[in-house]
Amino acid sequence: MDLLAVINQVIQNNTEAQKLTDLSIGTVTSTNPLKIQTRIEMPPLPAEVLLLTDAVKERVEDVLDGDTVIGTVTVQHGLETGDKVLMLRVLKGQQFIVLSKV
Repeated sequence: MDLLAVINQVIQNNTEAQKLTDLSIGTVTSTNPLKIQTRIEMPPLPAEVLLLTDAVKERVEDVLDGDTVIGTVTVQHGLETGDKVLMLRVLKGQQFIVLSKV
């Protein structure tokens, strides 16, 4: 490799490393604790680096009869093992925002 090729490679590597955001698709491998697999060669992402949007959180609402709660209903199911999710990588891959199910 000549000097110009080496310099170009260093510039490309530096530019790639500075990407602040990137979309990726992952698979939920566990829900308790939450873990999401993005690449087979990498370990699953732990819950500590995953930020969940309301679109992927379970939502349960009370059913009312007047002012009395007579039950609950699940309006939106949360993440389940095997779900595919769309994620946004932020902070150079230090955190992932789970945007929605795919």
